Formats: sequence, C-alpha cells, structure tokens
Amino acid sequence: MLAHDDRDDVGLRTGLVTTTRACALVVDGGAALTEDSSRGVFVVPVRIGLDGSDFIDMGETKSYSGFYARLRAGAVASTSTPAPGEYLDAFRRSDGAEVVCLTIPAKWSGMYDAATLAAELLAQEEGRNRVRVVETQTAAVGLALIARVAAELCAQGEDADTVVAAIRQASDEVRMYGSLATLTYVARSGRVPALIAGISNTLHIRPVFRMQGAETGRVALARTTTGALEALQRIAVEQLDGVPQRVLLFHADAADEAAALGTRLSAVSRVASCETVALSPIAGAYTGPGAFGFAAIPAPEGPA
Repeated sequence: MLAHDDRDDVGLRTGLVTTTRACALVVDGGAALTEDSSRGVFVVPVRIGLDGSDFIDMGETKSYSGFYARLRAGAVASTSTPAPGEYLDAFRRSDGAEVVCLTIPAKWSGMYDAATLAAELLAQEEGRNRVRVVETQTAAVGLALIARVAAELCAQGEDADTVVAAIRQASDEVRMYGSLATLTYVARSGRVPALIAGISNTLHIRPVFRMQGAETGRVALARTTTGALEALQRIAVEQLDGVPQRVLLFHADAADEAAALGTRLSAVSRVASCETVALSPIAGAYTGPGAFGFAAIPAPEGPA
C-alpha cells in the first residue's frame, strides 16, 4: 500500500488529470455516496424524471425525502441511463493513476455499456487505458455496500488490482433483503414480476424480497409492517450463518422501520458494523416509498 506522502509525490501527468493516488472510484448516484475528491470518490449523476421535471441524484441522500413526498402525492417517476459523456466527465475529474468504475448488471441497465464506451474515449484522449469498468452482480443497496468497500480501499491508497479483487469478492458475497409497502410501483416497472405474481394490492400484503447475484425473488409475504420486520429478522437468522456481518440498512422514506429492523438484526445476528442510508430514487422509483431492508457482507477478520 502506498503511504500518504508517497501518493502526494506521484505527480504523474496523465492527459487531462494529475494523478495523486493509486486508484480512484467512480460510481453513479444510486450508490448513495457523495463525491469526495479527498477520498478518491467521483459520482456520475442519475436523472429521474418526475412528472416533467428532473430529479438529479448525486448520492446526496438528504435530498431524497422530497422525491418520496412527490411519489406519495401521485407523481410518476421514470429512470434513464447516464450518457457516456457523463461517465467521461467523472473519469476526467478522477485523480487516480487507475480508476475503477462500478455499475449494476448490464441486463438491468445500459450503465455498463455507457461506462465502457466512456472508458474507451478516455483511453483515446490520454493514450493509455486508465479505467476498469466492473459490472457488479447487484444493484441498489447491494451496490452501495460494495461501493463502500471499494471507497475505503481507494482512500487507503490500495492499487486497482486490490480494489477490483475486493469488489469481486464482495459482489459474490453480498445479500440484500427488503420489504415493499405497496405493489404499485414495482408493477409499473415490469422488471421483477416474481415479486408480484399472484398478489394484489387489494390484499394489503407486503412482499419480502431478496436480491442475490443478479436475481431477485419473493421469499415471504407479510400483512403488516411488524410481520415484515419479523420475516426479515428470521431471514437474518437463517441466511447470515452466524458470521460477523457488515450491514447496510436502507429505507425509502421509512426511517423508523429501518431503525426497528436494525435493533432486531442486532438481537439475532453478529453485526460488526451498521450504517443506515436512504434508498436512492433510481431504485425507489420501482420500490415506492415505505420500502425498507438490509444488505450484508461478511465483515473482514481481525480488528476494524
């Protein structure tokens, strides 16, 4: 690992950017990370249409409550893929000798293709390949948890090989579980029919879902918020194997439910660390307000 002073002394002029660290990270706003050049994190904006206006997600989670308030009031959201030029702009801003860019699975979005094209354009500008685009096998808070692993390594001065290896491992290990408050939004998307097959909003049922790898499916049904909390607690007991976990709680304008879930998980699981984030509108447009849940990966061995 490069020491801090070593990184500052690199001073390599590479095309349009002076590199100051071994590896920088580029993510889209859906990773719920704010841009922080001091840590080598750079964010691609995601635009969500909301009844004729654009909500721009730059990972600023404090701005999400207004988005969900408009959904509750009846606004209809639509999502779009960032353009290659927006990825290119983030790559140009990045200060790493190498850059790792994370995307959700290509089968779910054009982000991987857009980022790959932008990486090729940057290589033409700079005369060398500086960007590695990594297609993770998850999205939403699963991606956010992986991004945090990568961001920490970049901030510590690790090189791209080390960062990519950690991303691959986290992508294999991450598991995400959650509950929807309504079926309205996921039904509009048509993207995850397994969650809604055979259910109706008129039954007032909350599906409990999982995302593991690039697959999403329903794992339980609950009639109440308490029932959904109990189902997620039971899943944690069954699926987290008693191994210390790094946990990322999430909610779509449902902070109290996320807090209650955190208490329940701590009671039955070995939670090594826990953070709570608001669910990005890029995912919340499909889950709708009121969703909550958690993502988890095994915590590193040894002291934090």
